[in-house]
Parts: sequence; C-alpha cells; structure tokens
Amino acid sequence: MFRQNERRQGMTKAIRGLWSNWAIGFGVLTGLTIASPLVPHIIFIAMALIGVAILLKIRGTQRKGKMPVCCRLNQQVTAVIFVAVVVTLAVSLAVSLWDITELTGEAFNSDTPLLIILVNAPVAVGVSLSFLLNRREPYVCQTCKATFGNVIEQGFIGGLYRREWRFQTRLLCGLTLVLAVVDWTYYLNSYTNVTFTREDMFFFVWLPASTYVLSLVYLGFRCYALWNYYCNQDEGNYVRRPGTTTLRYLIIQGDRMLLNFRGVGARYLNDAVMKKFDTPAIDVAPYHAQETPGEADMTFRRISGIRDFESKPVYESADTVTFQNIFHYFIFVPEDLELADTDITGEWFTWGNILQMARQDLLTRELLSEIERIYTVVMAWKTYDITGRCIYPIKHYRPTFRLRDLHLWDVNYNDPRWLRVARYNQDKWWYPLWGLLNIRTLCRDAKSPEPDPRVDPQNFDRHD
Repeated sequence: MFRQNERRQGMTKAIRGLWSNWAIGFGVLTGLTIASPLVPHIIFIAMALIGVAILLKIRGTQRKGKMPVCCRLNQQVTAVIFVAVVVTLAVSLAVSLWDITELTGEAFNSDTPLLIILVNAPVAVGVSLSFLLNRREPYVCQTCKATFGNVIEQGFIGGLYRREWRFQTRLLCGLTLVLAVVDWTYYLNSYTNVTFTREDMFFFVWLPASTYVLSLVYLGFRCYALWNYYCNQDEGNYVRRPGTTTLRYLIIQGDRMLLNFRGVGARYLNDAVMKKFDTPAIDVAPYHAQETPGEADMTFRRISGIRDFESKPVYESADTVTFQNIFHYFIFVPEDLELADTDITGEWFTWGNILQMARQDLLTRELLSEIERIYTVVMAWKTYDITGRCIYPIKHYRPTFRLRDLHLWDVNYNDPRWLRVARYNQDKWWYPLWGLLNIRTLCRDAKSPEPDPRVDPQNFDRHD
C-alpha cells in the first residue's frame, strides 16, 4: 500500500505523543507537589520556575517540528504551576511582613512545610473546567492551525487530538478533584504543622505520587489500544487507506464570491445531514505532494467548465502523518460570466453576506477556516510590518477589506508570521512585554530577506 510504513510510523509517533505529553506535564506538576513540603520555600519557587521553563521549552520544540503535536495539556499545566508560584510568593511575602496563621489556627512561618497540593489541586480543577467550557481556541491551537492549516484541524489527526485532549483534561480534572477533597479534608481535621508525620507523608507525598503512576499505567493501556485499533484493526483507517489531495477553489467575481448550499456540516444518527454553504469547486484526487499552477488550472476547467479565469494560489495545508493535503486557490472570473454557461451552480454573495452567514453558523468548517485565515492575514499585512509595528501613524487603524482587491495584493498566506502579528502587535498593550520576551524572533523577522511588495504606506488610498 502507498506509504503504509510511513503512515504507521507517523500514527505511532502521534499516539505515543499523547502519552508522553501527559507523562511530562502531569509529571512536572506531581514532582513539584511532592517536593513542596520537603524543601524550603525559596527552593520550591526556583524549582517551579525551572518546571515552567522546561514546559515552555518542550512546547516551543514541538511547535517547530514537522509533525503536529497537541500542546493544550502543556499549556494547562503551565498555568497551574504559574498560579502556584504566585501563591507561594504571596505567602512568603506575608510571612516576612506579618504573623500569619494557617486555617487550622496554627502559626505559619518560613520553616513550615509548604503544602502546595492544597493550591495545585483546586486550581487544576478550575483550569481544566475553564479549558473544557471555553469556546475560544487557546493560543497553542491557533498556532498549530496557523502552522499546519485546515487539514490537521479537520482531518483524522486533529479529531484524534481533540478527542484525547478532552479525555485527558477530564481525567486531570477528576484526579485533582479527588486529591483536593481528600487532602483538604485531612488538612482541616487531622493536620498539625509541628512535625511532618507518617500520615502527612502519605496524604501529601505518596498519594499524589501513586495517583500519577497509576494514571501513567492507565493511559499507557489506552494509548496502546488506540494504536492497535487504528494501525492494525480498523479497516477504514488512514494507515491502509490511500492518501488524498484536495483542491479548493474560491470563485470571486468583483466583490462577490460564489457559494453553493452543498457542504455537509453535521451528520446525525438517523443519517440526516445538516447542509451548509461551501465553495462549489472542489476536487479530490490521489495524494501528491505538489500541485503546479498549470495542473490546478486544468482541474478547475474540468470541474467547472469555465475557460476565462485568472487563478492565484492562496496557501497549502499538509498532514505529514496520514498523507492528506489541501491546496487553496483564488479563481477570479469576469463580470459578464453567466453560471448557466458553466458546469457549476451556486449563488453570488458579498463579503457582508458571508460574514452574516458565518455568524449564523451557515458555513462549513473548511470555508470558515479559509475566510478567517485570509481576512486575518490581509488585515495584519495591511496594518503592521512583519515585527508587529504599525505602518500607519494612527492608533488602532483598520484598513478596508474588499474581495475585488484580492487579486492585486501580493500576500504570502502561507507565512504563519502574519497570524502571529495579528495577535501580537503594537496596538496591543502587552506588545512591549511580548517583544522583550521574544527579542530573538523579532530580530530574525526584521532581517527577513523577503521584500515587502506593498506600495508606499503613506498613500492611504492606493494601499486600501
């Protein structure tokens, strides 16, 4: 079968990554929890900062890899540890300034064991619930989508990562909830800080340690079952099934885009489907790594019957695990084109119509991802330079966006730096702090050899 060994290896790495992310993230959190009552407060703060640095380094390394890795759990654990550091610093400051007591009524000083699990466990529950209930994508997911495109988000790997992340987050929430209830109950009823007894050692050290080990074993069996199913037993899996290359064409006529009520948004148990608007020009072919402009034009002529058009590549989405990829194109057709003379059907919609349909959830996920990326990149490209500095002397300036101008703009939609600029730019109050923390990235981007094809930014009319 085509690339079956490569697919199996990629699937194995992806599933193994789910287990290793849990082992590292929950492991760092558990290690700090175990160490907190055994080391001085200042040592614990140093250890926690080192733990955060390790998690951030791992996340940065994973983002630079060629294969997508889910970093959501890493971000959750980092947030929990950060809260623990803040609480520890606040406690240390309070001890140095005032005479404070614990909730049990006993005096607390710098030599008193620091039971950070009483903070970590409830905070982990809160952070897990906030991630589960929050409808907005976290930054790590936005970065992954910017790097790998739609095929990861909407393909097999994206679905696997979303499902397993939710499972692991629920598991983290459940385990830390149990630890919080048990340890807080023991703390309020039986704990004394005169000496660190054998019972204290059990509840605050051995219990979280054993919980971590048991979770490793449990998730190890689960990941093995996933690997065995997807790589050996599932006849419809992506290991045996040939890869595909999808060509998606966004057809634009002046200030209008052609859409068709054909996309399947959801499928229900009774086989009923929810149809949504999508582009009518889509072609699926056997996998090939590259698509030349000539081949893309020939394919569009074949599926649309349109002969007079101008094509422009937009960006590519590639899945190197299951060998699926998507090539996105603009197709600009003349104003006098009649759909009755072509092989495609649909209706013309303005940009305002498309935004309204997006708000009403009437667009497919594929089309919504495309217009979000195009709009975000264009607005960032027209407003800021590659380092995020404003090119106009107007605070929070918002340039215009018109569909008819897309064929005039020389924008690199494949460059994920523009998506980063849209999030971190000079109009955001935290930009100076972010720039200080990412000075190497900004210096590298400032020296980018790619020329800026825009016109003089002082000429507002031409640039818009």
